[in-house]
Amino acid sequence: MAAISANGGMSMTNGYDVQFDLSENSALQGELKRIGIDVNSSNDSAKPGALINLFCDEAQLPGMQFATGQINGKYLGRGNLNYPHTRLITDFSLTWMCDANMAPYKFLITWYNFIQGTTVPNDSGQRLRNFKPNAIGIAPNLPMRMAYPKDYMAKLRIAKTERGANAPNSRTPLVHLLTNVYPYSIDAVPLSYGTSQVTRVSASFYYDQIRTTVADIRKYKG
Repeated sequence: MAAISANGGMSMTNGYDVQFDLSENSALQGELKRIGIDVNSSNDSAKPGALINLFCDEAQLPGMQFATGQINGKYLGRGNLNYPHTRLITDFSLTWMCDANMAPYKFLITWYNFIQGTTVPNDSGQRLRNFKPNAIGIAPNLPMRMAYPKDYMAKLRIAKTERGANAPNSRTPLVHLLTNVYPYSIDAVPLSYGTSQVTRVSASFYYDQIRTTVADIRKYKG
């Protein structure tokens, strides 16, 4: 117990912060604002854009892996010797709880459609309630023009936080900054009668660079 206390206690899995940075993706930001989601309003919890960070129900610290090669017979009497030669970039997933406005789901499908060069129609709630959406017809042979990577790849900050004296997330031992992030898969969202449960949506992301910054919080009392 003394060793645990001296090192700031034990780490808890429910302490983390997730924040997307779309500051260099003006076209994508404009598309999100068109449906009422402003990711720059993360400081105002009453705005849908803040829910993208606040309602992230499950996150992953990205895994790390090397591709390895083999050398045979480097030492007498020894078999294969494995050595690393390439860092492999693995995917990761995030899960959100959805509010009644389905803001996290709207965020994901708008981003996904933006990548393939299409838009999500925006209609009135009354028309949708009566199953009369203003659908945009698509010709059977209409090609999809994919967006340029620089327009849809964003940055993502995943911070591991711990409880402190002043707030549940006041201590931060490490932060992962992922660049060129984009969703490549959105999981199906199950809907069913029966016991009411919070609707959740999960998505898998790719990235191509990761930078990790660490801090020693053992003596931090805030």
